[in-house]
Parts: sequence; structure tokens; C-alpha cells
Amino acid sequence: MVSIILLKAKIIKNLNYYKIDLENKNEISIFFLKNKNKLDKFKKIIFINFATYKRDNLLININHKDIKKTFGINLFSNFYFTSNLIRNHKDKILDIVFISSSLGLKVDAGTLLYSSSKLGLESLMKSIVIEYSGFNVKCNILVLGFFNSPLWRKLSNTKKSRIKRLIPKGKIGNIKNISNALNFLEKNDYINSSSIYLDAGFGTVRV
Repeated sequence: MVSIILLKAKIIKNLNYYKIDLENKNEISIFFLKNKNKLDKFKKIIFINFATYKRDNLLININHKDIKKTFGINLFSNFYFTSNLIRNHKDKILDIVFISSSLGLKVDAGTLLYSSSKLGLESLMKSIVIEYSGFNVKCNILVLGFFNSPLWRKLSNTKKSRIKRLIPKGKIGNIKNISNALNFLEKNDYINSSSIYLDAGFGTVRV
């Protein structure tokens, strides 16, 4: 289950929270039906999906459950959300941002499912841009590197040091870097069909 937020204003007290099973396309459709009137009040709607699932395994050990969950959360949830969003609100200005991973896009042993699901976002982005840019819809991908997060803090110091050595800048990012990048994408209406790497150069280094 993932929390969905409808932003009514720029102050925290006016946030609306909804829980949706991102692997259930019917729940996503129902969310849009129930909230159509609320969303219709906005001139511009911004969609950002940070939900992700990663379970490493070699090709011969991958099972159907992991395939379904990985693609369901990382790729299909974006497909169902954006298709419902565009179908119901293409008269609005729609700003869509998919979240990808420079680690996933590099591809490594065991990352087949995760990498494949993240690579699929690029085709989805390009299709949306080609089909719906004429309806004031723009779509981009923010490709993230490593950041100071609960997941990062769970790693051993040895692993943290090894990762930092692979980052040309030699350090991880912070949440403010992400918010600044999203703010930049939202304010610039001429950035479209672009993959913006926010990883301090990690994606250019061969693992």
C-alpha cells in the first residue's frame, strides 16, 4: 500500500492523504473517479511517483511473484496512473515526472527485474510526449543516484565507502537536491521527454 497525496495548497495542513494498492489497477481507477471533482478545481496537476520495488536475483532464480510485483509497482502503476490522469483531465496542464534510478539503468548482476522496469519508463515517457504534448501534457524522468535517506543509513560503512568511491563528486545527495530538481522541472515548461540525472555523475562511471 502506498500513500497518495492530493496537494490542495502549498501548506502542509492542506494535504490530503489516500492509500492505494499500486498493483491494483481498479483501485487506481476508483481513486480518479472519486476525486474527479477535487482535481477539476486545479488548472495544473503534477504527478510524481516515488514508489519503487527492488528485489535482486539472477535470471534463473526469478519467480512470477517477483516479476509481477516489480513491474506492477515500478512500471505498470505509472501506466495506470497516467492513463487515468490524461483520460480524465487532459483539459488541464499536466506535468508528469517519473522517478528512475541511475543504479538500475546501469544494469548489474541480479538487477534484471529492477533495471528492466526502470528502462520501461523511458518508452512510456516518449509515448506520452508523442501522443499528448498537444494537450498541454509534458513528461520527464528524474534519474536519482544515492541520497541521505533511511535506506542509505541502513547500509554498512564499508558499503557506503565503496559507493562513494564510484561517485565522481565523492558524496551523496540530500532531499533538498531532489526538491530543487523537481521545482526546476515544474517551472520550466520547455523541458519535455528528458531524462534528468541527479546522481553527481554516478551514471557515467562503469561499475
